[in-house]
Amino acid sequence: MTEVARTPVVPAVEPEAKVSESSSVPSVSKVETPFNGYEQSKGYPFSVDYFNLGDTWAETSGGFPKEVSLIEEYVDNKIQSGELPNSTESVKEMFKKMEKVTNLDKHERPLVKIETIAAYIEFLMKTEKIKFNLRRYGQNK
Repeated sequence: MTEVARTPVVPAVEPEAKVSESSSVPSVSKVETPFNGYEQSKGYPFSVDYFNLGDTWAETSGGFPKEVSLIEEYVDNKIQSGELPNSTESVKEMFKKMEKVTNLDKHERPLVKIETIAAYIEFLMKTEKIKFNLRRYGQNK
Protein backbone atom coordinates (compact mmCIF):
# COMPACT_ATOMS: atom_id res chain seq x y z
CA MET A 1 0.00 0.00 0.00
CA THR A 2 1.07 3.43 -0.60
CA GLU A 3 0.91 6.04 2.01
CA VAL A 4 -0.13 9.50 1.06
CA ALA A 5 0.90 12.32 3.29
CA ARG A 6 -1.99 14.50 4.07
CA THR A 7 -1.87 18.05 5.20
CA PRO A 8 -4.50 19.27 7.60
CA VAL A 9 -7.21 21.34 5.98
CA VAL A 10 -7.65 24.67 7.72
CA PRO A 11 -10.88 26.47 7.03
CA ALA A 12 -10.36 29.83 5.39
CA VAL A 13 -10.94 32.69 7.75
CA GLU A 14 -12.59 35.70 6.24
CA PRO A 15 -11.27 39.04 7.47
CA GLU A 16 -13.54 40.80 9.88
CA ALA A 17 -15.48 43.62 8.35
CA LYS A 18 -14.50 46.82 10.03
CA VAL A 19 -17.45 48.89 11.08
CA SER A 20 -16.64 52.48 10.46
CA GLU A 21 -18.01 55.26 12.59
CA SER A 22 -19.63 56.96 9.63
CA SER A 23 -21.67 53.94 8.58
CA SER A 24 -23.15 53.44 12.03
CA VAL A 25 -24.28 57.06 12.25
CA PRO A 26 -27.30 57.68 10.05
CA SER A 27 -26.54 60.18 7.36
CA VAL A 28 -28.69 63.26 7.48
CA SER A 29 -29.35 64.59 4.04
CA LYS A 30 -30.22 68.21 3.59
CA VAL A 31 -33.94 68.43 3.07
CA GLU A 32 -34.82 70.99 0.45
CA THR A 33 -37.54 73.46 1.35
CA PRO A 34 -40.40 73.34 -1.14
CA PHE A 35 -41.08 76.54 -3.03
CA ASN A 36 -44.51 77.05 -1.44
CA GLY A 37 -43.03 76.84 2.08
CA TYR A 38 -39.96 78.95 1.40
CA GLU A 39 -41.40 82.30 2.48
CA GLN A 40 -42.81 80.84 5.71
CA SER A 41 -39.47 79.26 6.66
CA LYS A 42 -37.15 82.11 5.59
CA GLY A 43 -39.35 85.15 6.05
CA TYR A 44 -39.02 86.36 2.45
CA PRO A 45 -39.85 84.95 -0.99
CA PHE A 46 -37.49 82.65 -2.90
CA SER A 47 -36.96 85.12 -5.74
CA VAL A 48 -35.40 87.59 -3.26
CA ASP A 49 -32.64 85.05 -2.61
CA TYR A 50 -32.32 83.99 -6.24
CA PHE A 51 -31.90 87.54 -7.57
CA ASN A 52 -29.78 88.68 -4.55
CA LEU A 53 -32.09 91.59 -3.73
CA GLY A 54 -31.00 91.95 -0.13
CA ASP A 55 -33.00 93.30 2.79
CA THR A 56 -34.44 96.35 1.02
CA TRP A 57 -36.44 94.43 -1.59
CA ALA A 58 -39.80 95.27 0.06
CA GLU A 59 -39.29 99.03 0.31
CA THR A 60 -41.74 101.05 -1.77
CA SER A 61 -39.03 103.36 -3.11
CA GLY A 62 -35.97 101.55 -4.38
CA GLY A 63 -37.33 98.08 -3.70
CA PHE A 64 -39.01 95.48 -5.85
CA PRO A 65 -42.25 94.44 -4.12
CA LYS A 66 -44.32 94.59 -7.32
CA GLU A 67 -41.83 92.56 -9.38
CA VAL A 68 -41.29 89.97 -6.65
CA SER A 69 -45.02 89.47 -6.11
CA LEU A 70 -45.58 89.10 -9.87
CA ILE A 71 -42.82 86.49 -10.16
CA GLU A 72 -43.99 84.62 -7.07
CA GLU A 73 -47.59 84.59 -8.32
CA TYR A 74 -46.55 83.24 -11.72
CA VAL A 75 -44.40 80.47 -10.22
CA ASP A 76 -47.11 79.56 -7.72
CA ASN A 77 -49.66 79.27 -10.55
CA LYS A 78 -47.29 76.98 -12.46
CA ILE A 79 -46.89 74.76 -9.40
CA GLN A 80 -50.64 74.71 -8.67
CA SER A 81 -51.42 73.71 -12.27
CA GLY A 82 -48.88 70.88 -12.11
CA GLU A 83 -46.59 72.29 -14.81
CA LEU A 84 -43.72 72.73 -12.36
CA PRO A 85 -42.63 70.59 -9.39
CA ASN A 86 -42.85 72.24 -5.95
CA SER A 87 -39.10 72.56 -5.39
CA THR A 88 -36.69 75.45 -5.37
CA GLU A 89 -34.41 73.53 -7.75
CA SER A 90 -37.10 73.39 -10.44
CA VAL A 91 -37.81 77.10 -9.96
CA LYS A 92 -34.07 77.85 -10.32
CA GLU A 93 -34.03 75.91 -13.59
CA MET A 94 -37.06 77.86 -14.82
CA PHE A 95 -35.38 81.18 -13.93
CA LYS A 96 -32.20 80.10 -15.73
CA LYS A 97 -34.22 79.28 -18.86
CA MET A 98 -35.92 82.68 -18.65
CA GLU A 99 -32.55 84.40 -18.31
CA LYS A 100 -31.33 82.57 -21.39
CA VAL A 101 -34.45 83.47 -23.41
CA THR A 102 -34.25 87.13 -22.38
CA ASN A 103 -30.50 87.19 -23.18
CA LEU A 104 -29.41 88.05 -19.63
CA ASP A 105 -25.79 87.51 -18.70
CA LYS A 106 -25.05 85.74 -15.42
CA HIS A 107 -22.98 88.74 -14.34
CA GLU A 108 -25.83 91.18 -14.93
CA ARG A 109 -26.83 93.44 -12.04
CA PRO A 110 -29.79 92.23 -9.92
CA LEU A 111 -31.77 95.35 -10.86
CA VAL A 112 -31.61 94.49 -14.55
CA LYS A 113 -32.35 90.81 -13.94
CA ILE A 114 -35.44 91.34 -11.78
CA GLU A 115 -36.90 94.00 -14.09
CA THR A 116 -36.30 91.91 -17.22
CA ILE A 117 -37.67 88.68 -15.76
CA ALA A 118 -40.72 90.50 -14.35
CA ALA A 119 -41.43 92.05 -17.78
CA TYR A 120 -41.01 88.65 -19.44
CA ILE A 121 -43.36 87.00 -16.93
CA GLU A 122 -45.90 89.77 -17.46
CA PHE A 123 -45.73 89.04 -21.20
CA LEU A 124 -46.15 85.29 -20.56
CA MET A 125 -49.15 85.89 -18.32
CA LYS A 126 -50.83 88.04 -20.98
CA THR A 127 -50.29 85.44 -23.70
CA GLU A 128 -51.53 82.65 -21.44
CA LYS A 129 -54.66 84.67 -20.72
CA ILE A 130 -55.26 85.11 -24.46
CA LYS A 131 -54.90 81.37 -25.02
CA PHE A 132 -57.18 80.64 -22.06
CA ASN A 133 -59.87 82.97 -23.42
CA LEU A 134 -59.63 81.37 -26.86
CA ARG A 135 -60.17 77.94 -25.34
CA ARG A 136 -62.91 79.23 -23.08
CA TYR A 137 -64.97 81.13 -25.60
CA GLY A 138 -63.95 79.24 -28.70
CA GLN A 139 -62.79 80.69 -31.95
CA ASN A 140 -65.34 82.69 -33.89
CA LYS A 141 -65.19 81.85 -37.55
